[in-house]
Amino acid sequence: MSDEAKVGLLVLIALAVFVTTFLYVANVQLTGSAAAYRTYFAYVGGLDAGSVVRYGGRKAGTVRAVRPWQEDMTKTEVLFEMRAEVPVNEESLATIASLNALGQNYLEVTPGSITAARVEPGGTVRSAETLTFSDLTRKVAEVADGAVALMARIDDKMTVVGDDMHAVLVNLQELSGDENRRNVARMLENSNNLIETQAPKIDRVMTQLVDTLEELERLAEDFRQVARGADSTLEGLNRVVDETRGPLVDRLGELEGTLVDARLVLADARALLLVNEGNVAEIVDNFRRASEDIAALSSELRQRPWTLLRAKPKPDRQVPATAAAGAPRQ
Repeated sequence: MSDEAKVGLLVLIALAVFVTTFLYVANVQLTGSAAAYRTYFAYVGGLDAGSVVRYGGRKAGTVRAVRPWQEDMTKTEVLFEMRAEVPVNEESLATIASLNALGQNYLEVTPGSITAARVEPGGTVRSAETLTFSDLTRKVAEVADGAVALMARIDDKMTVVGDDMHAVLVNLQELSGDENRRNVARMLENSNNLIETQAPKIDRVMTQLVDTLEELERLAEDFRQVARGADSTLEGLNRVVDETRGPLVDRLGELEGTLVDARLVLADARALLLVNEGNVAEIVDNFRRASEDIAALSSELRQRPWTLLRAKPKPDRQVPATAAAGAPRQ
């Protein structure tokens, strides 16, 4: 093989290595494997297969396909690949951006949040539509139309304001006329005369007002002293309540226990009465009869006390016959 052929072969091999390296770098496979994702736009803005995908402004992948979405033909499905280690998460947002006004559009993926869950390869990344130049032009036209209408309204308002200002100036001119000036002068003169004549009364009123204010100040000080005394009294009452609260609570607890015991005793007594209701009635009847017998015996003893000493009463004493005969006649 000649030297020329060797040189040519070396050049071809170097070119092949360069092309392979270039494609390898272009396909973003310098480190690790690639992960595929998808997103959807209503307007792709010149985005094509092979466009760069950036993650936070850094090159991170390549757009693989831009095609109509089968489920909704009004939107475009964008398939793209990014390095597997790029942390695409659920808060990441895909937009169509450009580095400058004349630069080629590319797909920008925002980093999102570090705490958000990762999007699995093959998943969908949320998207946000980008304003196009025509959208901006339309919005500027709408703003311009609104500005024209606003200027027209402002012009109408300024005309009305100008008319009002003219009326105000006319009224001011009328107020500043000779007659009004004379009226104002007479009014000021009358005010001066009134002040001069009423000055002693005004002085007396002011003196009385000052005295009243001083009296109110003294009254307020008395009220403050009363309030301080009331505060001291309340503090003493609070201390007394705090000191007696514990014993009162103890006594109330003991009283509650006593009431509970008394309630139990009454319940037992009620049960005992219910059980021995017949015997109690008989005992009461016996007590009643015994009381009647005792009453009868007491009555009998009051009438015949000798019955305590003998069983039969002593016969009545007879009057002797001699005594009866010798008795004088009446």
